[in-house]
Amino acid sequence: MSNEKRPPAIAISGASAGIGLAIAEHFARQGWWVSIAARSEEDLTALRERWQEEFPNSLLRTVALDLSEPGAAKAWAAYLADFFFGKLDVLVHNLGQFAPGTLLGGGDNQLAHFFATNIMSAHRLTRAMLPLLLESDAAQMITIGSVSTTDWPADLAAYTLSKYAQEGWHRQISKELKVHHIRTTLIRPGATYTRSWDGIDVDPTTLLQAETVAAVVGQAVFSSSEAHLEELSIRPA
Repeated sequence: MSNEKRPPAIAISGASAGIGLAIAEHFARQGWWVSIAARSEEDLTALRERWQEEFPNSLLRTVALDLSEPGAAKAWAAYLADFFFGKLDVLVHNLGQFAPGTLLGGGDNQLAHFFATNIMSAHRLTRAMLPLLLESDAAQMITIGSVSTTDWPADLAAYTLSKYAQEGWHRQISKELKVHHIRTTLIRPGATYTRSWDGIDVDPTTLLQAETVAAVVGQAVFSSSEAHLEELSIRPA
């Protein structure tokens, strides 16, 4: 299959479960090629085993990588350069580390870990994937942020600060990508029901569903070229 004839392709970080997986499945239903990077090879193996049966019109490529580590982003980009014929249409920064912690009360390395995972992984990945995005006629970058940056919950100060810095990074990188005609969208979900809530007594009906967030990502990508969704927040009703 030539580059020109292949379906559009999307790459999603941290997508073996939760919001990232819901986004992957949303685009798989549209027949897109999908690539997922996550740390757990076990999760990715299970995903590959059911993918062809559930999404026969979508090609899945997975890589087991820790994107907080230098060099991992380049390895993923090199992999996709071969298997996606050197072109990527949508890049989704979904990878993120979440845990309670104040600036003074959290672990010694917690803030540094949040920044490495929530910001630097996206930064390295954007730089690595840029040559592939430039080959697309309508490339787009999606950053999954958090409503915590407007709410600032006291017990999530370290996490929130990293997501606030991520928003600043997103806005600056958006200006630089605009020069290359690459659209960008920042999406801030509120509390979303994923396996992060395992073991916590919570009513799922009071939270967003991962599929709801995925549908909004789809709206941002499939919206008319006349309507660019730049930033939006989603909260449980």
